[in-house]
Amino acid sequence: MALYQMPVEGDDLVGRPRVVVAAEEDTLVRIARRHRTGYGVIREANPAVDSWLPGEGTSVVLPTWHILPQANREGIVINTAELRLYHFEPASADRVATVGVYAISIGRDGRETPLATAEVTRKARDPTWYPPESIRRERSQQGQVLPQVVPPGPDNPLGTRALYLNLPSYLIHGTNRPMGIGMQVTAGCVRMYPEDIDYIFARVPVGTKVQIVHQPVKAGFSGGVLYVEVHDPLEGVTDTREERMQALREAIAQTVGDRSGFRVDWDLAELAVIESSGIPVPVGPDHPGSGTFAGGAAIGTLP
Repeated sequence: MALYQMPVEGDDLVGRPRVVVAAEEDTLVRIARRHRTGYGVIREANPAVDSWLPGEGTSVVLPTWHILPQANREGIVINTAELRLYHFEPASADRVATVGVYAISIGRDGRETPLATAEVTRKARDPTWYPPESIRRERSQQGQVLPQVVPPGPDNPLGTRALYLNLPSYLIHGTNRPMGIGMQVTAGCVRMYPEDIDYIFARVPVGTKVQIVHQPVKAGFSGGVLYVEVHDPLEGVTDTREERMQALREAIAQTVGDRSGFRVDWDLAELAVIESSGIPVPVGPDHPGSGTFAGGAAIGTLP
């Protein structure tokens, strides 16, 4: 997770590109865990790197540069397409407005996290889990016996903190299996790294608005330059490359708006769709030089 100062009006990017070097014992899962980014997005940002044996000295791109989703910048915004949660905090007397960006896990194919607008109805430390009958039946078919009540502790998949929503059976919670963050592995809930749910738990009051959207393509401005960000389809999603290209055209048109004569490099936009790296790509009107960046300032990666 990283915390950023809210971009100025008219700018939509936060973070900055980062590259780390793999150690001999590293896997992409370990690197994702160490830097608190998700496995899925680090995988799509490094398609040529072996997931389980990157190799000592291999450069690994960290997906730590983001276009903010098209949604009201308030409360919590979850973009299932990129397996990320954005938490917007307004300015106060002693701090600037910020946005925190968190890696998450979401529902697997057949148990998708619902797209909805909701709110936090209550919060719980060391929550007790009451597995729905459907999950207990599913586990039984796999030869596992799941009790009706799972008390707090190391065997509780909710971890140590939970935010309950006005969507029955759906929570934002921690985990006792942090290596699975950034994957489609839950029964529909949103799962976070233990450190991240601890941090956000204290900063999200009951009543906080939660917007759950699905935006695999995004467009936004930073320093007057238009960027696009395209993600691979999730498991169970069958959109074609042309459908993603059409969605990107629509996102660009919505973002550019009434800027008359604005020039878009459509070859670069198409390449962004083909690669679907999840990394922002400049597509017009002028491309920044090497090392140039004008996104929201980083306040820091939290311990």
